[in-house]
Amino acid sequence: MKITALNNWIILKKIKLKKKTNLILKIKKSNQLGKVLSIGDKKKIKEISENDNVIYKKYSDNKVRIKGKNYIYIKYKNIVAKFKNNEQ
Repeated sequence: MKITALNNWIILKKIKLKKKTNLILKIKKSNQLGKVLSIGDKKKIKEISENDNVIYKKYSDNKVRIKGKNYIYIKYKNIVAKFKNNEQ
């Protein structure tokens, strides 16, 4: 089953880094890490693409579980940054 975002929503999968890195030490506790699975309006949202790793505001996420898989959906405005992760 594929889940697809609409409008200015982004579908994420929460990620955790395997070991502590400088990135982990610099991220405030109020932010979370996720991998982009789907983008709603790709014409308006050009800064990120599917499979990008992003940092998003902690309390901006909404969670849903579909067929045993956990997904997070957030508004585009709540994404703070994107980053490359060589561990994954």
